[in-house]
Amino acid sequence: MSDERLPLPGDATGAPSADHPGSALASIGDRILSTESEVSRFDRWVEFIAAVVLSLATVATAWAGYQATLWGGEQARHMAAATAANVQSAQQASSAQQRLSLQATLFVQWATAISEENQDLADFLYQRFPAELRVATDAWLATQPLKNPDAPATPFEMAEYALPETARAAELRAEAASESSLAAQSNDISDRYVLLTVIFASVLFFGGISGKFQSKAIDLAMLAISGLVFVAGLGILVTYPIQ
Repeated sequence: MSDERLPLPGDATGAPSADHPGSALASIGDRILSTESEVSRFDRWVEFIAAVVLSLATVATAWAGYQATLWGGEQARHMAAATAANVQSAQQASSAQQRLSLQATLFVQWATAISEENQDLADFLYQRFPAELRVATDAWLATQPLKNPDAPATPFEMAEYALPETARAAELRAEAASESSLAAQSNDISDRYVLLTVIFASVLFFGGISGKFQSKAIDLAMLAISGLVFVAGLGILVTYPIQ
């Protein structure tokens, strides 16, 4: 029996020809595998970049929320200080009004004693003038109010008349206004940090849906939007004051 084998369909050597159906199928299979490999590599890169962006956005969101809370607390502290200053200012103003009323009564009694030419009573009352009233009365008398029509009607209208409570009340009102302004600033900063959490949340959204589409273009677009929004939000974040 002969050991010779019949040649396979193809050329004379028995090798498959390029036009053989099996060769064409093998070529198609190679192209499919190559395409799948490219798609798989693309998906891995998209997932990797998205994971990095999402991680950074998560940290930025947490930081913005933390700062928003701290600035909210700062607002509450300044508001409490403003309220306390307003209360104290009102108390000082009330005390000043009471002192003014008592001193006005004392001055009227002194003026009455002067008009009645009761010098002993007038001297007695004058010696009991509080310091601010005595200084103001001396300055008022120096204007010769009985002869000078331009003189103030009473010493209480003189610049020299100043009650400590009135000055303290003014200081407390200014302090309350300053604290209220600081509270408003803190509230504005807190609101801006809250807005940043919304911006970074959109980063999480666009980054999360990237790689979920059948189209590479859409996946890249979602990833690009996520990255751009994150960079923009980060650029804004670094300009904000921190606690």
